Amino acid sequence: MQPLTASAERSDSRPRAVRGRWIWLLTGTITFVTIGTLSGWAIVRAERTPSYQAPTTVLPVRTLTVTQPVTALNVQSYGAPIKVTTTHGGPVTIAEMISYQGTRPAVTHRVSHSLLTLAAPACANSDCEVAFSVTVPSGVQVTAAADGGSVSVIGTGAADIDSGGGPVYAASIGGPLTVTAEGGQVTVAHAAGADIDSGGGSVTATGIDGKLSVRAEGGGVNVSQAPTAAIDSGGGPVYAAGIGGPLTVAAEGGQVTVSGAGTTQVDSGGGPVTANTISGPLSVRAEGGQVEASDVSGELTVDTGGGNLSAAGLTSPTATVNGEGGTVTLGFSTAPTMVQVDTGGGNASLSVPADPYAITTDTGGSQETLLIGNTPGASRLINVSTEGGSLQIGPA
Repeated sequence: MQPLTASAERSDSRPRAVRGRWIWLLTGTITFVTIGTLSGWAIVRAERTPSYQAPTTVLPVRTLTVTQPVTALNVQSYGAPIKVTTTHGGPVTIAEMISYQGTRPAVTHRVSHSLLTLAAPACANSDCEVAFSVTVPSGVQVTAAADGGSVSVIGTGAADIDSGGGPVYAASIGGPLTVTAEGGQVTVAHAAGADIDSGGGSVTATGIDGKLSVRAEGGGVNVSQAPTAAIDSGGGPVYAAGIGGPLTVAAEGGQVTVSGAGTTQVDSGGGPVTANTISGPLSVRAEGGQVEASDVSGELTVDTGGGNLSAAGLTSPTATVNGEGGTVTLGFSTAPTMVQVDTGGGNASLSVPADPYAITTDTGGSQETLLIGNTPGASRLINVSTEGGSLQIGPA
């Protein structure tokens, strides 16, 4: 056990507030003027304690200074907020607030092999909470478990966060970031890489320098600026922008919007899909959802499952579309080498730049309009089957 320097403290009695919310907010309500100063912290208002409820003791914030070198932090709060910020140099400082009924819990402050451990093990099974606000040098690795409390980590090295249901905010993380929120909202701004499982909470992530992986289990997902991303919203809506690629999205019925991506693969599970400015191949499986695409430069592969497809500004060299009864509209701004369309009974409309095309069609006896020439033996191929739907092929 390494010695830590702590400020004095006194106790007071007041009723217990909602678990994990009475201490401080992640938005920065903690203010340090001088380490060890307690006068700025006031005990919250007293209320009448029910006769069946033991009084709750809430201690003023205690501050401690760690003089030993610290390269890693492990903190567990058992339902109270955790906040970790950074400073250049040092020393490491700790602010803690303790609330309890009955026996005051012992709080662990230990430095071993440059690992600082903070916890209050008694609070795992008794009516008490200890919230921590820790300032560490930049680059310190962090492991934080809040068991329902909010967690905020800013400017550290690699971080592993398990909020247990509380909201998570992580920013400027210099190493890989792992977040498990169990229903809590997750917000990440800049990390070397991120693996996020919100457990149903919404996810917002931007400025991820490495691989981004998100599982939301029904929560909405909004991600931007990452070299690669794998997203499974579990039914929630997805918005992805500025993903270099590859990008994979599984939405299980949620709406999917992609704006600016490399190689992209989307399975909406029935939700509508909008994709624009795709600089690589685009593959969409919509299972009945409507699909809209524009400015796609790579190979286009779409199975709407019965939904309509509208695609414009295509520079794709090839396009393969299965409409299963939906209407298919394709507009090319550069001449494709191969287009294969089967609407399954839906109407089809294609516009292509002037060039010789070898065209084969099967409308099942329905109306067919060709406004461009058919050149058998041409290297550019268009094959369209509507199985009863009307067909028009014209110039772009």
